[in-house]
Amino acid sequence: MARRHRGLARLRLQEKGSVAVEFAILIPIFVLVVFGVADFGHAWYMRHVMQNACREGGRYGTRYQTDPATGARILPKNLAPSISNYILNTAAGNGNTTGCGLSSMLPGTASPQVTPTGPAATETDVKHLPLEDLTVTVTARKKWFIINKLVPGMTSDHIDIKASATMKCE
Repeated sequence: MARRHRGLARLRLQEKGSVAVEFAILIPIFVLVVFGVADFGHAWYMRHVMQNACREGGRYGTRYQTDPATGARILPKNLAPSISNYILNTAAGNGNTTGCGLSSMLPGTASPQVTPTGPAATETDVKHLPLEDLTVTVTARKKWFIINKLVPGMTSDHIDIKASATMKCE
């Protein structure tokens, strides 16, 4: 019986370092998952902020606005501030128009670009403006924090994120 206990004790001594080896094998996978969640979560956040900014800019460009001096309707391309400036400098945070622009909500390396397109963006006659589509597109660059260094074969250090919204003029 004593011989049997010695055999089991010897077997346990041989397994003593196996936990450290298993941990060493699994830690790169855990690190990749943690940093992947952080990087992709940040990209999702950026996309969400950009989509909200597109909707705010589309709403700003499509609502009926008049010139106080003449009373005539203002075309979306003639708005002051322009749709691009409105999005970048004032509207991005859930309808907040107190200086919380898209430029302040994205990282400095994002370089957001706003492009209004569609029939309403180029319309020159106010009579044809109602029910015309205005599409606002925002494009920004998301630089990877660390995921591109951990994933073999991932050569790019960034991705371009694009969001757009289309609305009809009032």
